[in-house]
Amino acid sequence: MTAGLGPQQSQDALTAARFSITIDGYEVASFSELSGITTEVEPVDYMSSSDREISFKKLPGKAKPPTVVLKRGKTMGMELWSWHQAVLMGNIVAARKSCSLVMYNFDGKPVARYYLENAWPSKLEIGALRAGSSEVLMETVTIVCEHLQRVSP
Repeated sequence: MTAGLGPQQSQDALTAARFSITIDGYEVASFSELSGITTEVEPVDYMSSSDREISFKKLPGKAKPPTVVLKRGKTMGMELWSWHQAVLMGNIVAARKSCSLVMYNFDGKPVARYYLENAWPSKLEIGALRAGSSEVLMETVTIVCEHLQRVSP
């Protein structure tokens, strides 16, 4: 059993065989690895004083935009590149799309879903590859969004 988890919680731990980004019901890209989903709020120092004491607290401050980092073997598909190209060209209307990140189990059934509002690929990285190598060329995308929400699978 994992530290801090009860018996039922450890049995409910998610496993995923595949991840996909879906826009308007169309799967734009499928991925073999989710490097992470990050949501963060910067702490702010707060000081209050009274006649007797000065107290310091940490309070929630500015929220950073949520990010999702996904990896896959490079494919011939152009959808992900076209989406990133819209960002590079400054076409904000075409670049910002609301989409879903869906996690599928080994049976192909969705086990988790996240809704990304006004998302856009801020970084697209093609890994290194040696000519004549039998390795798979890897592609990594970082997607930034205004709001990220966990929804039912």
